Amino acid sequence: MARKIPFLSLLLALLLLVTACSSEQTSEIPPHSSLLSNSLQVAQQPALTAPTAITSRAMQPTPTTPQTSTLPPAAPTNIPASGSGVAPYGPPPAMSAQEIQLTQQLFALINSNRAQLGLYPFLWNPTLAGGARLHSWNMVHCGFSHTCPNGEDQCQRIANEGFAGYTDCGENIGLAGPYPTPWGGVYNIQESMWNEPPTGWHRIHLTSTTLHRIGVGVFVDARGWIWFTEDMVS
Repeated sequence: MARKIPFLSLLLALLLLVTACSSEQTSEIPPHSSLLSNSLQVAQQPALTAPTAITSRAMQPTPTTPQTSTLPPAAPTNIPASGSGVAPYGPPPAMSAQEIQLTQQLFALINSNRAQLGLYPFLWNPTLAGGARLHSWNMVHCGFSHTCPNGEDQCQRIANEGFAGYTDCGENIGLAGPYPTPWGGVYNIQESMWNEPPTGWHRIHLTSTTLHRIGVGVFVDARGWIWFTEDMVS
């Protein structure tokens, strides 16, 4: 029995040594699950990139140069005194030199304003101009209105002049006193139309991209007041 005790002691010592070595190795190597978790966290992090100036420039509108390749039309010389519409007060008198000049100036102002926005110029149409002059003459007698003298609206009048089947039409009417000069009065009224808010109908007509032809009719009454009509059609 005395001989067996040293052998058992030696065996027990060897077991303790092996256990100690195993515990040291386990503490130095992280568990496998921790390695997997780390690699997933790295993959989920978005890559950091420095902001670029290209992004901010793309958000800003690109400035455009007004299109002025189309030359504005010359001052109209074919300005009829009347049109073929309803004339209960007889035909208007022949145009005076002052009325012709005011017509030309008004046509030029309309297209000059359009050019400032890069819009194409309206084309002069003598048929529209004759109807517009007749309407200005009629308004002297029946009042400042689109529908005088017989209740017909402006687009129906324009269609009756030979523009049936149009896709768009418009009319602006104005009455200006001779202050400080006849042209000064017309200019002030016209600019008030042009400077309306975008929802104003005068402004909509004057800046239209669906209307292309225009006729302007001016009549100066005995008091020196200027009645004018601008008829437009596609």
